[in-house]
Amino acid sequence: MAAQKKSRTSLATLSPEEKRTLKGLVAAVICMQLITPFLQTGTAVILPAMGEHFRCSATDLGLVSTVYCMALAIFNLAMGRAGDKWGRHKTCMFSMVMLAPTSVFITLVPNIDSVIAMRFFQGMGTAAFSTSSLAMLMAVTPPDVKGRILGTTSTAVYVGLAAGPLLSGWINALLGWKYFFYVISLWSVVCFAIMFVLVKQEWYESREKPYDWMGLLLFAAGMVFSVQGFVGPMDDAYRIWPILAGLLVGMLFCVYEYRLKKTIPLLDLRVLIHNRIFVLSNLASFSLYASLFSLTFFLSLYLQYVKGLDSAAAGTVVFLQPVAQILLTWPSGWLTDRFGSAPVALVGNVLAVVSVVMAIFLGADTSMWTISLILILNGLGNAVFVTPNTVMIMTSVDPAHLSQASGLVGTVRTGGMVVSMVTATLTLRLFMGEAPMSAERVPQLIEAMQASFVIFTVICVASLVCSIVRYRDLRKI
Repeated sequence: MAAQKKSRTSLATLSPEEKRTLKGLVAAVICMQLITPFLQTGTAVILPAMGEHFRCSATDLGLVSTVYCMALAIFNLAMGRAGDKWGRHKTCMFSMVMLAPTSVFITLVPNIDSVIAMRFFQGMGTAAFSTSSLAMLMAVTPPDVKGRILGTTSTAVYVGLAAGPLLSGWINALLGWKYFFYVISLWSVVCFAIMFVLVKQEWYESREKPYDWMGLLLFAAGMVFSVQGFVGPMDDAYRIWPILAGLLVGMLFCVYEYRLKKTIPLLDLRVLIHNRIFVLSNLASFSLYASLFSLTFFLSLYLQYVKGLDSAAAGTVVFLQPVAQILLTWPSGWLTDRFGSAPVALVGNVLAVVSVVMAIFLGADTSMWTISLILILNGLGNAVFVTPNTVMIMTSVDPAHLSQASGLVGTVRTGGMVVSMVTATLTLRLFMGEAPMSAERVPQLIEAMQASFVIFTVICVASLVCSIVRYRDLRKI
């Protein structure tokens, strides 16, 4: 296989072979990008059915999403360096091999704890292709079309977000929740075949350097301790100890990565923390996802338990959010190439803040028109923000740090999702306890939602502040 090639300066200067590689890679990435959001928003719609099947609490259902996001946060960073050392193409292929069987195993396990364990492995597989595919795209895409290429592949993500709630709702209503995971397994096999046939090139970066296993161990331990402390099954009186352990291990990870010299660290803090645009862009991304991700989780429960809709109807309503994202994602890529990343991302931040503020006032009598407007504004904010923000992150680093930047894009995104789901799970536990979810507990569900969205508004405003500061910095250059 060919070694990594340096990208040309414009699309017109690519050779026929390079154009074929780019087209094949875009096609393969589009197919793979459908899986990640399908496993997120699609699973959210079938959670009530899974809860009835396993007779578990709302807290357990929250862990089904939280643990998946935690695995994504851990392995997005780890798989970036894995792709550099062992090949980004091979790493993508490995991800499909991981996803296909684990999706089937979820339908065979006897209890919710086993489901949560399988979701961890699904997160690992998803992280492998998310990180490697972005690094491959940035390595071969000319600068003049980066916004449009990322806009195109990001549109696939939002197609998955749209199809997830809609299809999973109908699949659950017609066949049962297990068939949702059968579809995921089958599509993983299809993606493996497409990647194998259309993409022949391989990409490496510093493959002779040893892998940072200690960094991975510290980072994973810090994440596991933290999530266990916040939302894991344990006595509340002892939660402070795993939380403190998570913070301590997290600090050890940062010190270790900063001082590491004999091998390439998972996260090169000595270089990246001095890149102001890189730092602000990641902080803005983290805050945005932390404030927006739980919306579909809460609204899925809200529409079914408060509004009395079945899973198919609830999925159809939630479908509005990703539809808005689909319609604006590719245009946001074009606008990024035309007007620059910072102003476009700033507009997305403003729309996101408005949607979260409106969600604070959701109640039993809220009209479907208001619910629809919240979902649409939320989707538009996501769509207008994500592509230009990702372009700023990936173009602010040198080629040697491309995979680390790619991994951090995913880690920051899923870290924000973890914070969002941890917040949602904690508020559900605070207002509803460990009792199974039911229609009789609707008032407590509404109170938990409102409290969560107050917190999410504060976090979303923090994202807006980062975008404003970044915009002002870039105007001074």
